[in-house]
Amino acid sequence: MMKADLHIHTCLSPCADITMTPDVVKEKSKGLDVLGILDHNTSKNVRPFIKVLKNKVIVPALEIQSVEDVHVLGFFERLEDSLKVSRILEDHLPNITHDHEKFGYQLYVDESGRFIGYEDKPLGFPTDLKLDEVVDLILKENGIPVFAHVERKFGVLYQLGIFPETPVRITEVVSEGGYKLAKREGFVVITSSDAHTPEDIGRRTIWLDCDDKSIKSVLTCLLNGKVITPWD
Repeated sequence: MMKADLHIHTCLSPCADITMTPDVVKEKSKGLDVLGILDHNTSKNVRPFIKVLKNKVIVPALEIQSVEDVHVLGFFERLEDSLKVSRILEDHLPNITHDHEKFGYQLYVDESGRFIGYEDKPLGFPTDLKLDEVVDLILKENGIPVFAHVERKFGVLYQLGIFPETPVRITEVVSEGGYKLAKREGFVVITSSDAHTPEDIGRRTIWLDCDDKSIKSVLTCLLNGKVITPWD
């Protein structure tokens, strides 16, 4: 069994604290075996976290915002696939320069925790992709789509009021009520911290009944529903 928090942002997300660097995440994630490292509409800050957190399974991920303002997580076995999705998304974000002072800093970091640059694409804005196009993109590039924090703002239930007909089979919730709704609809259910600050890491976790300590095994566990949440 492995303890997992599959939704942790880095300092590249404009709404995340600039202290969300590899060394800080390493310190705050003690006791966790699996981490999903991601940012809004990109995976371009994941590599240094993989290098620093070598004793954990790091799932390359990203959180895509559809034109309907629905957030969808994409989990990948290979960082290269998530980076390909990130490059595609650059052409679907608004053609404006991000205002770091107004909307929050978007910072690239290296494995030493040093800031090495800014991202000027507005990562916190919705893409121009419809929800079904977001799901199709993740699947096309060998990823697993997951509805993010469904009963909260930018979650599919909050935004649309329903679970639409899609190939998505896994749902992230933040409450027992969300868990019951998703279970009733036949979803595999996970819960995660959606950490934007160091103190948030690990505040909501799941247990995975995996065969071995690898990304492939973690993703297989998710697909097969070998997940234990606080409400199971």
